[in-house]
Amino acid sequence: MIVATAGHIDHGKTALVKALTGIDADRLPEEKARGITLDLGFAYAPEGGLLKTPIGFVDVPGHERLVRTMVVGATGVACALLAVAADDGIMPQTREHVAILDLLGLSRGVVAITKTDRADPARIAAVTAEIGTLLAETGLAAAPILPCSALTGAGIADLASHLEAMGHAGETDVAARGFRLAVDRHFTVPGAGLVVTGAVYAGTVRVGDRLLVSPGGYEARVRAIRVRDGEAGSAQAGERCALNLTGPRLTREAVGRGHWILAPDLHGPTVRLDVALRLLPGSARPLRHRAPVHVHLGAAAVTGRVLLEAHGAVSPGAAAHAILTLDAGLGALAGDRFILRDISATRTLGGGRVIDIDGPRRGAWAPGRRAVVEALDRADDRRALESLLAASETGIDLGRFARLRNLPPETGEALAADLGAVVIKAGAARLAFSGARVAALVLRVLADLDRAHADAPDNPGLLVEEIAGAMPDPDRPVLATALDRLLRDGLIARSGRLFHRSGHIARLQPADAALYAAIRAVLDAAGRDQPRLALLAERLGRDPDVLRPLLDKIGRIGWLHRISKSYYIPPVILTDLARIARDVAAQHPEGLLTVGQFREAAGIGRNLTMPLLEFFDARGFTLRIPEGRRIRADWSAVENEELVVPQEGFEPPTPSLRMRCSTS
Repeated sequence: MIVATAGHIDHGKTALVKALTGIDADRLPEEKARGITLDLGFAYAPEGGLLKTPIGFVDVPGHERLVRTMVVGATGVACALLAVAADDGIMPQTREHVAILDLLGLSRGVVAITKTDRADPARIAAVTAEIGTLLAETGLAAAPILPCSALTGAGIADLASHLEAMGHAGETDVAARGFRLAVDRHFTVPGAGLVVTGAVYAGTVRVGDRLLVSPGGYEARVRAIRVRDGEAGSAQAGERCALNLTGPRLTREAVGRGHWILAPDLHGPTVRLDVALRLLPGSARPLRHRAPVHVHLGAAAVTGRVLLEAHGAVSPGAAAHAILTLDAGLGALAGDRFILRDISATRTLGGGRVIDIDGPRRGAWAPGRRAVVEALDRADDRRALESLLAASETGIDLGRFARLRNLPPETGEALAADLGAVVIKAGAARLAFSGARVAALVLRVLADLDRAHADAPDNPGLLVEEIAGAMPDPDRPVLATALDRLLRDGLIARSGRLFHRSGHIARLQPADAALYAAIRAVLDAAGRDQPRLALLAERLGRDPDVLRPLLDKIGRIGWLHRISKSYYIPPVILTDLARIARDVAAQHPEGLLTVGQFREAAGIGRNLTMPLLEFFDARGFTLRIPEGRRIRADWSAVENEELVVPQEGFEPPTPSLRMRCSTS
């Protein structure tokens, strides 16, 4: 466990750490000369000392000009040790440090009333009451308040016992997540190279691991690890560690305070954060839309602006959802705590936690987007995903959700399965939709088919593109899943590329049936050399434009194939022409199907030959090459090919679903 000190300047933080560990955390000559802490100091309780468990301390400065450094030291730690001097009592930096600890979400801590050797019992009791009032509305309200003196040693053993008890009670699951270390120091060691130190926010790192330096994106390999001032094979969340790194472009200038060392799939600096923000009660004025601020997150500090809905304002002590737009890329994930200070970096304004990263620039305040943000604003991953499934119109990208929450990908998939979500593949992403939404879509498809059959009994069914065209865009990715479920349950059937209700049979009206009989008589009599539409209409005494809709309707049923806008051929004749094409290619020395040889063997005219061969190309029966064509498939398989609905999603139009022929 790592403990961060907090408190006003000269309230004995460093002396407390030394009393608990025997180590002076002030390491800089100027610190020793001036007697104050200027930068972060570090100390670990030695084995066999006062502290029996491995507890480390980050000693932070208490001067008002060094609050930024204090934030770095207090971020990512498990516990706080607040020091309040008995003689001074609560001072300005005491209040600011307490506010920062509360904004960082720290709920485990101990308050040490220091320098009790300088105060009588009445004064100690008064300071104790002041501290209780100060902490009453914070996460540290239940923190024990212990009087002690680093000079005399009084109360130090009791303080150590309370710290150890908090260490045992603080186990979490963050060690199972992706590795993240917030860099607060970096230096080079002769013979070893670059070394970085910091608090491990999450995950576990081992010697040999390959990581990234963010936001730069530099590759790094872990050569060695030090934990608690000793060599180690690994380090995990809740610890501080030093990593000896090496990499092809890794230099001392490429990494510094504020950077992250993390698992490669967590890299993705952002300049836009959706956040839950709270303004401190003591703020002098409301926080207004587009207010410039300093944002402290991890060990980083960047400038930016606060965007508020409807160009509003946040009153002192109030909370709101907001968007932070940053002037430089910042590594952040959901749940990360941040501190806001004014643009001059002299006052702490407030802070909060990250909800989402890289949100949309357009529609950021639209109701749909706000519903997504509210769904994500839950600490529990399962509840967040459940709410997202109900709120999202376009499905939940499980990979993005896992990265945002720093979950292993398999955990996100398991959560989706546990919630009964339907997961489909859409490009490189895996989208999850609520089971209730798919069930509703199933009912809609059935209703659409019933309506189509009632409106046009002679329509054999609908293409997948036609079904998709009747529904909102967000529902289209799950159409394939809905159709597959309906087919499996026997509620619909598929004939070729057409979907229809089970038992539906297309029937022509008597007049259309009579005309179709006349059409087939002409086409069958023509043999292989089928007539053009204009000639067919002439022989039937009909206008071509009047005849064409019936031919297209018959083509949907499957009784004709539309070769082009001028030719409609019965399936049996088309099969015969395909057989001839195969025979012609088989007789060619190089297996080629040439135009002249095919036309001669089939006994058909030039006007039909080219549209027919192009139809064969489109259907995948032949392949066009510079020398001619090659047969690429068995015609029976091509002719009887059914529409294969992708099991992992539908995003029209796709090559697998594009119509090769409008009537088949």
